[in-house]
Amino acid sequence: MDMAIEQIETPDEALKEAVYGPLRRHNQRANSAFWARREEAGHEPWPLHLFAFGAQRKVLGGLFATTQFSWLKVELMATSEERRGQGIGRSLLLEAEKIARERGCCYAYVDTMEYQAPRFYEKAGYRCAGKIEDWDSHGHSKLFFVKDLS
Repeated sequence: MDMAIEQIETPDEALKEAVYGPLRRHNQRANSAFWARREEAGHEPWPLHLFAFGAQRKVLGGLFATTQFSWLKVELMATSEERRGQGIGRSLLLEAEKIARERGCCYAYVDTMEYQAPRFYEKAGYRCAGKIEDWDSHGHSKLFFVKDLS
């Protein structure tokens, strides 16, 4: 077989499409119902951004997520260090779950590092669905959590 492998730092769109195209076509054939629905207007990921404000509108914390089809995907959540442990994160998460239900979501997903918030999500009713050891190449695991919202 004649072949050469090259590293290309900034491939042009045509070169990227030469790889993405066959995969997309395969996925569309394998799961045509999902892809047809995904292409309909209104089915793109819908941003969900929440902020908790204190006095003088000081940001105490925030949550960035998306909803799509049946899923809420929490991408990032943080509270200010001096206000941690005061229920801000819990309130943000509950509000995100409420909005997600209103948008028709039945499930939630989040990932976190073992030193970040796994116990927080467990207390909020999430269950660990997977773990990748040594995710950061410094001995720390990444944990994947899911929750049934129905």
